[in-house]
Amino acid sequence: MRRNGNIIKRSVGWFSVFLCVGLFMLGVFMVGQPSGAQSMEASDTLSVPADPISFQQGPGSAIASSYCLICHSAEYIYTQPPHSHERWTEIIKKMKHTFGCPIPDEHISPLAEYLVSQNTIQPIPEAKKFTGLAHIPTRESGSPEKGKAIYNTYCLNCHGQTGKGDGPIGQALIPPAADLTATGNKSDTILLNTIRNGRPGTAMPSWKSDLSKQEMEDILAYIRNLTKS
Repeated sequence: MRRNGNIIKRSVGWFSVFLCVGLFMLGVFMVGQPSGAQSMEASDTLSVPADPISFQQGPGSAIASSYCLICHSAEYIYTQPPHSHERWTEIIKKMKHTFGCPIPDEHISPLAEYLVSQNTIQPIPEAKKFTGLAHIPTRESGSPEKGKAIYNTYCLNCHGQTGKGDGPIGQALIPPAADLTATGNKSDTILLNTIRNGRPGTAMPSWKSDLSKQEMEDILAYIRNLTKS
């Protein structure tokens, strides 16, 4: 019995030693970890995916955004081999007469000149970073007057003068361009998301690389006017 008692005492003694060592190591590990506030501070910077490549600013860039983006992305243009002014003109005329691009004849030459100027440019999208919630911009109300001018540049070809989807190519699209006058029951958030990111499975492109946040708000304000008319 005494022998068994000594064995039990030694076992309890070794267990106490291991327990103390374990608690000590756990304490060392916890000291090295950042506190909750420190962890939040360290993760206070948010990186978001890069936006798609957009047409670079310059004479003719608005024409490219208005007509080229109807069918394909700006990135598609920048992956093309360098072309002469004559070759770009041929391509643009083919888009107009074969595929129905509604570009006016007087815009063909300026667009070709712009595309020639982009022959040696290869834009690289960069991820955006936001540091701290205080740096995230707040939403500003839009201007219908400014929105109308932007709408006429980017939206009229598909959605038409009155927003009913009856633009020059609106009804030829598959599916046809949306009737914006019937969007009165949709929230601002839904409409802004559509303007910014486009609608998969339709010809509606993403405009986040071409329009600023305020310009999107201006277009939204103009669309809201269309739903009232």
